[in-house]
Amino acid sequence: MSDYPHEETSFPINIRKPLNTHPSQLSLHYGTVQSDYYSALESYDGDSQSIRDHLESFMDSYSHTSALYVAENVNAPYEDIYDLKTSSSLSRHTTIASVISHQLPHKKPARSTFVQSVFNSVNVLVGIGILTLPFAFRCAGWVMGSLIFLFCALVTNYTAKLMAHCLDVLPHSSTYGDMGAAAFGDRGRTYVSVVFMTELITIGVAMVVLLGDAVASLFPQLDTLSIRIGSFFILTPMLFLPIRQLAYTSLMGIISCICLLWIVLYDGLSQSEKPGSLLDPMDTEVIPSDLTNVPLCIGLMMAGFSGHAVFPAIYRDMQDPKRYEQMVDLTYVITMGIYVTMAVAGYIMFGSDTMKEITQNLALTPGYSVWINRFAVGLIVLTPIAKYGLMMNPVIMTWEVWATTRFSDRMSSFINGVGKIMLSLVVMVIATLFPGFDRVMSLLGALFSFGISAIFPLVCYVRLFEVPMKQSVLIYLILTVSICMALIGTVWSL
Repeated sequence: MSDYPHEETSFPINIRKPLNTHPSQLSLHYGTVQSDYYSALESYDGDSQSIRDHLESFMDSYSHTSALYVAENVNAPYEDIYDLKTSSSLSRHTTIASVISHQLPHKKPARSTFVQSVFNSVNVLVGIGILTLPFAFRCAGWVMGSLIFLFCALVTNYTAKLMAHCLDVLPHSSTYGDMGAAAFGDRGRTYVSVVFMTELITIGVAMVVLLGDAVASLFPQLDTLSIRIGSFFILTPMLFLPIRQLAYTSLMGIISCICLLWIVLYDGLSQSEKPGSLLDPMDTEVIPSDLTNVPLCIGLMMAGFSGHAVFPAIYRDMQDPKRYEQMVDLTYVITMGIYVTMAVAGYIMFGSDTMKEITQNLALTPGYSVWINRFAVGLIVLTPIAKYGLMMNPVIMTWEVWATTRFSDRMSSFINGVGKIMLSLVVMVIATLFPGFDRVMSLLGALFSFGISAIFPLVCYVRLFEVPMKQSVLIYLILTVSICMALIGTVWSL
């Protein structure tokens, strides 16, 4: 396992000089959005702590990383942020993350331990996409589903490690956007911003659809319009909460997924006869009888490995960055274990009757404990409520930056409030027009996850380094397959 060069070491000799942006031509602080934060981290003495201190440190690490997951790569011009009271020293490459970081608690700054880094990474990867994995295997069958799953996992594991090399080209870079800027200048940063902003809105749509499906399972007498109106009034207040509270509440997401996994296993073992039993499996397909459903599986599988936007922040926040590759490997072992368990158990239990969300099967299958399954659906209801505000925060911050610099304090406060309400309304309308959770998640995986987690890191690496022939062949082969799968999956998702 190779050790990466870090801030105190020289650059590797095989760095390729980009035509537009070379590290030697940039300011030492080019692209740095958290320099003060990381400087503060260095001063932490690491004295012995109580259990409470360890817990607070663990939660602060999660809070910071969770917020950066949705904020790191959303740009705001220097002129637009200059007057914001939340920031005192900004460069022209400041991102919204630098503004948000001032809102996060820095009471006890410390770099994340290895365990904290693994936890943060698993929390980023394991999300609402886990609900569709059994359905993905129903679409692709055991053989093709397993091949697609392994491809997505291995490729994203590989690119997560390459990203650390790309970040080390500029020692002070700490974000996905910095990596894009190192390889392609401001064009790379702009690309990241546009893609990331669009992805966040799409995630918001997916969460609204998920909330609606969960509520419909609990209250089947409600129509779609009533559920969307209710979702609007439930989720919109989340946009008005401060980022520090949103970062902690989003912890509910990983807790919900783990609890749901245990509930699925409990239901499967408690049911002695099919459907819905692990002891009496349903009929499944090795090769899918309908091959037209296979492309939909591509995006559903890839959506579970879309955490690369936050890996740079986790890498720079590690106490021992030399263990980054080991951390990535352990993260993927845990994540794949969770995914495989859910996918295999769900598909065996329901076979060809597997629905788009595994919770729908739990709610409709007779013989299960009613209160346990209602609890499972309730957890799914809480997940969008907990994460909706955090995911939409960078979009809101961009709007607030624009309003603050153009209007008086009173008027800008009014416009900010209207903007939050309008954003939520737009998301609700899109969710009403595209109500299929499987389609939304497949689009997220095929279009955004392939672009952010596979294609762009490979392109940046090739741009920044002189790659040996054997590795070059591997990279271009992965690029070709990834682009083809992304195109096919995107078309089938629309």
